[in-house]
Amino acid sequence: MMRRKPWGAAFAAVGLTTALILCGCTATSLPAKTGTSSPQASGRTSAAKAAIARIMAAPADLPVLGTAKGTLTSSTGTTAVVAEILQVRADPDGTIVTWRIKSPTDQKARSSSFQLSRPPLDDTRLLGVVDPATHTTYRAYTYAPAQGDGSDTACLCSDLPTDVDGGGELMYALVPTLPDSVKTVDVTLPGFATVTGIGVDRGDAGRQ
Repeated sequence: MMRRKPWGAAFAAVGLTTALILCGCTATSLPAKTGTSSPQASGRTSAAKAAIARIMAAPADLPVLGTAKGTLTSSTGTTAVVAEILQVRADPDGTIVTWRIKSPTDQKARSSSFQLSRPPLDDTRLLGVVDPATHTTYRAYTYAPAQGDGSDTACLCSDLPTDVDGGGELMYALVPTLPDSVKTVDVTLPGFATVTGIGVDRGDAGRQ
């Protein structure tokens, strides 16, 4: 059985209360590496709510913009999987990456792994949206749950499912806003080939 991240439960706190502090003093990121940019706090709870609402819309009919073959490694071994990039949508509040992870065959493939995060986390925070002109890498926002034990942060990104079939499972990440000058991006995932030349969808960016 596939493990799905409880998006509604995780993000309801943002929409209904201030218990979950997004993009504020508790916002953290993985240590920045050379040529990368760690997520910066915007301090706009309403903006975060709007972006999360769009994530939860879960568009299932988006075209495949790019595909990367890769492998995921866990304690049970290494499994071949495929990542499909469906949309990189840049809004004033943030950039939503929609993608799919799937088995390369009709058979189920085990997809549980720490490879896209760090042990003991099984989320996908190491997905990178790269501006090819400046070589800046944008990664998912993280936050500190108000009721957590403080040992780590959570991520505005999907957890990896336990396994996937040939139909795959939709995945999401919310990364910082891309500059207006960025028209195409590359998408990186550890263990996968880089997907290059993905057009940035600006949609109704600029509307209030």
